[in-house]
Amino acid sequence: MAPPLAVGESRAFAMKVGELEREYLLHLPPGYDARRPSALVLAFHGYTGSAAREEAGTGLSRHADAHGFVVVYPQGTGFAADGQLVTSWNDLAGSRSKGPEGPICSESAVEYPHPPECGEPTRCTWASCHDDLGFVARLLDRLEGEFCLDLDRVYATGMSNGGMFVHRLGCEMPERFAAIAPVGGTLARGFGCAPRAPLAMLNITGSEDVDVSQRGGVSSDGYYYESAEAVMAAWAGPASQGCDASAGPHATPWDGVLGLRCIERDHCTSGAEVVHCSWAGGHAWPAAAGRPLGNDVIWEFFSRHSRAHYRGAREHRTPAP
Repeated sequence: MAPPLAVGESRAFAMKVGELEREYLLHLPPGYDARRPSALVLAFHGYTGSAAREEAGTGLSRHADAHGFVVVYPQGTGFAADGQLVTSWNDLAGSRSKGPEGPICSESAVEYPHPPECGEPTRCTWASCHDDLGFVARLLDRLEGEFCLDLDRVYATGMSNGGMFVHRLGCEMPERFAAIAPVGGTLARGFGCAPRAPLAMLNITGSEDVDVSQRGGVSSDGYYYESAEAVMAAWAGPASQGCDASAGPHATPWDGVLGLRCIERDHCTSGAEVVHCSWAGGHAWPAAAGRPLGNDVIWEFFSRHSRAHYRGAREHRTPAP
């Protein structure tokens, strides 16, 4: 099928999902060939963000042009509050006031605008309650029908609340992705999760990030989050990827750039990798002086993983009858 836009171009599209009109921004690289399957990256914006600002802020479309993958920026739902459009993703945690370990925020936490679809306002609730998983499933179905995509090489990344939602996608829809890379976003305390299917994860955090704490405990706005260590332990555990119990260095071509340092839980029986990278920055997409450090690290990680590899690892582990 001919693509609905020219290669090298970005264009916004809409689709009906339930009662909602959902939107997304799609970018085809100049090298896109409708006869040759391309990898697909979904990139999710943060709280109060937009698909267009995610494209501009990450530079992922330029990276897609250089490396030949299709990139799509889904748009979260939003509502007006104090003259501002407040957009977000239903990461499951932010749409609840408390979880298995109690409230997700402190008594003195910042009170963010309450999404109207979440019902009566409750303390700590700030993220969408809409069916964003359903939106992503329908979006992937549409993209797979309209473009020549390699279904073994579909990936997801996102910033802040977008990264939190990517965690949920990985946990609840692992069969649709080969790898995920949340940036500056982790789930609220008590909402940590991990997929029971093969799925690689690269978790990127800023060592100076006080907005979404990666150390556990409370962030600057009074909200509690899972620590990076807890996230990694759950994902690498025997019920998920079955990796080594201890973490060791994970080398990248960018080690030391902007203080980048990565560790991994190795020898995962699923065939996946579980990696955590920290860089000397705050709550932002890793980049400096025009160099797209985050994009380089993420794409290098994504390009090593495919669902075909996981199937091969499973067959290798399974004794012949």
